[in-house]
Amino acid sequence: MMYVRKSMGSYVIAPLSLVLLLCGVFGIVWLRSNLISMEYGISELEKARLDRLRETKMLMAEKSSLLSTQKLEKTAAGNMGLVLPDRRKVVFVKRKDVESYKASFEAGLRGSPDRKVQTGSEGAARGTL
Repeated sequence: MMYVRKSMGSYVIAPLSLVLLLCGVFGIVWLRSNLISMEYGISELEKARLDRLRETKMLMAEKSSLLSTQKLEKTAAGNMGLVLPDRRKVVFVKRKDVESYKASFEAGLRGSPDRKVQTGSEGAARGTL
């Protein structure tokens, strides 16, 4: 029988490689479990975001229904007794003592004290306000 002599390094390398292999396996398992738990957390946050989005849409729909003109008309007519006026009964009042101004970019006429004041019919005929 032949005797094979082992060096001192082989006694250290074998257990060290086994320890490193076990640490690597446990490290991979730990990283994988953390990844899975983060995915669960992300899915819960996505679900919460979708719930908030759905709630926001429902609140916007409720707001628009509460602010609709038909609802306001019904509330005004029912609670306060307000009604829309009849078109034939509306009277427009035109005042003649109100000055109308010429709308232009002429800077010199804007500040001059001797400018002509136009009445409403003259301004309308010339195309001014």
